[in-house]
Amino acid sequence: MQVKRFLFIIGLCFISVLAIAQNADNNYQRPLSDVLKDIEQQYDVKLRISGDPIDGLVLDYANWRFRPDVNVTLKNVLAPFDLIHIPDGAPNKFKIQGYRYHQRSVEDAKATLESISEKYSNKTEWEKRRSELKACVKEAIRLKTLPASPGTKPILTDVRKMDGYTVQNIGLEVLPGFYVAGSIYRPTKIKGKIPVILCPNGHFNNGRYHEQIQTRCAGLARMGALAVSYDLFGWGESALQVGTESHRTSMANTMQALNSIRLLDYLLSFDYADGNRVGITGGSGGGSHTILMSAIDDRIDVSVPTVMMSAIHYGGCPCESGNPIHFCGGGTNNVELGGLFAPKPQLVISDGGDWTANVPELEFPFLKGIYDYYDGAVVENIHFADEGHDYGPSKRAAMYRFMAKHLGLDASKVFDKKGKLDESFVAIESEEQLKSFGTKGENLPGNALKSFDNLVKVLNKEVGIKAKSGEYKIAVCDWMILKRQKLGVFERAHQIGADGIELDMGGLGNRPTWDNKMLNPIERKIFLDKLKEYKLEFSSVAMSGFYAQPFYKREGLERLIDDCINTMNLIGVKTAFLPLGVEGDLNKFPERRGAIVERLQMAGKKAESAGVVIGIETSLDAAGEIALLEEIGSPAIKIYYNFQNPLEAGRDLHKELKLLGKDRICQIHCTDTDGVWLENNTRLDMHKVKETLDEMGYSGWLVIERSRDATRTKASDVVWNYGGNTKFLKSIFQE
Repeated sequence: MQVKRFLFIIGLCFISVLAIAQNADNNYQRPLSDVLKDIEQQYDVKLRISGDPIDGLVLDYANWRFRPDVNVTLKNVLAPFDLIHIPDGAPNKFKIQGYRYHQRSVEDAKATLESISEKYSNKTEWEKRRSELKACVKEAIRLKTLPASPGTKPILTDVRKMDGYTVQNIGLEVLPGFYVAGSIYRPTKIKGKIPVILCPNGHFNNGRYHEQIQTRCAGLARMGALAVSYDLFGWGESALQVGTESHRTSMANTMQALNSIRLLDYLLSFDYADGNRVGITGGSGGGSHTILMSAIDDRIDVSVPTVMMSAIHYGGCPCESGNPIHFCGGGTNNVELGGLFAPKPQLVISDGGDWTANVPELEFPFLKGIYDYYDGAVVENIHFADEGHDYGPSKRAAMYRFMAKHLGLDASKVFDKKGKLDESFVAIESEEQLKSFGTKGENLPGNALKSFDNLVKVLNKEVGIKAKSGEYKIAVCDWMILKRQKLGVFERAHQIGADGIELDMGGLGNRPTWDNKMLNPIERKIFLDKLKEYKLEFSSVAMSGFYAQPFYKREGLERLIDDCINTMNLIGVKTAFLPLGVEGDLNKFPERRGAIVERLQMAGKKAESAGVVIGIETSLDAAGEIALLEEIGSPAIKIYYNFQNPLEAGRDLHKELKLLGKDRICQIHCTDTDGVWLENNTRLDMHKVKETLDEMGYSGWLVIERSRDATRTKASDVVWNYGGNTKFLKSIFQE
């Protein structure tokens, strides 16, 4: 104790030295890396950084956070950055890592279970909570209202005959245009009704192609069950439709549940499938899914969650905890969710090498307490203290015996006469053999969705969820309200009621560059001060001079682009409007395409380097604009969409918006030809436009370029015209 006090006094002296360089003027700031080095020296500990680097992080009031206890000190120092420290194999070693929302200490988990257990003390109280939790979980995963099944016939490959079982791959449409891929395992000889078993896989290497899941399904089929394995959302063949990155979204949690429901629907449609004998088992993330499905699908009769029933680990993948299922009932966890399956038979398989190490002493007694409310209810735990995180032979053997006992399967098909597990009959197939849509996805149906965003739209439509409203701001063009780069633009925009201004780069004519005041620091400051005074924003800058100038051959183009981008950076704008104009009409002058593309590629490189976007307006339809963007090949060149163009050409505005998608559109001129106000425009349904933009997930500026009422005596009244249109747009888009 005296040594510790001495070290702390030395540390305080060290702080006093540091105080020379630190003071209240800079909030006693110090780089976090330096602070941690001091902690190592002062407290005689070793710290290891895990995950993202901490370089560049600066801590306010750094050494004021030091305390005699190293754990308290580390907590004080790391908490501002959402970092934590945990033991790292020795008393004086710690690992520093990001906050793990899905992990808890054993002490914390114990306290959580004790708190949950206080919510009920008898069967009546439990069943009331059980009903609340089931309803909440369904709503949390967005399946409170189950979407209608497409009802289409599945895509099936040829049946492959093995030793005592067969395998057939399946592609099943679970939502319009979205397919789940899997493999169905059947006993070679089917007599009478047989059980059905769902076998979701976890995050083991190779997903459903992994040797362990193939073996598990083959074993269950040989024992007499109809078993199915299937891709995780965004894994395997699912990635053909939604990409691998989609697995790290909350939609993975939703779609994996829907995949299981639809596959079970299909399997139970067979006349030999026994709807009264349905099981489910999965390991790791598949174990989380087993707990979830057992909680919400009443058709399941036997459940075997493997290496996942834990109160210290909630599942860190969005496919496990991406939706707020653990917030239900004021807070729950996988153990209590496992209790929702009571009184049906459940086997919890755990091991000593992962987060299920404490199941026999911590989680299982809690789970059994729920089962004890029901006479004769069966819940068991088999713990493999010397094993790790897998679904290996010993765990499969335990599962086989439990399934055989409660689903009426023939265990002798996988155990020899001495009771030893024998899976030598299993034929491990290649990934290509197990694919449902061909080795490279060539057999994917023509209606298959090809983007994650489209899937979200389809699901929301099917379950009746309205798209979240985007965030919209309304701006006006300074040149159209007759105040091009004039100080009066701010007062006028304020009178109109706009949120912002699209600032034109200035006149062009035969000048070598724009007539642009913003490059003059004095003029620029005056403009920016006025902008702040009127609480307005610059939505964008506009190179409107190219409405008439020939972009494809204008001399000095590089300087024009440079001056525009420089202006954007100086006034803090990220989007520039570039009309290709009359001379750049690619429908009338397709021969000019090469020159236009080359010049846009040059502009794109400059914009990329500056971190800004140039939005082009063309005469092309949406498909043509997509092809043009692909030819340009720059992420900094996007479409500045103008409603007037498709309306004038008789094209479907909404189809074009959806085809382009929000990622190709940088900004919108929410306008039509002059003649009537937007609210009186019979060919432009602004309410439907909002629905379309919301469905796309668009947010951003809507800029009014024209749409003046030319039929009244006030046709030349700028404030009256643009004020009316602005008020109308705000009533719809800002509600």
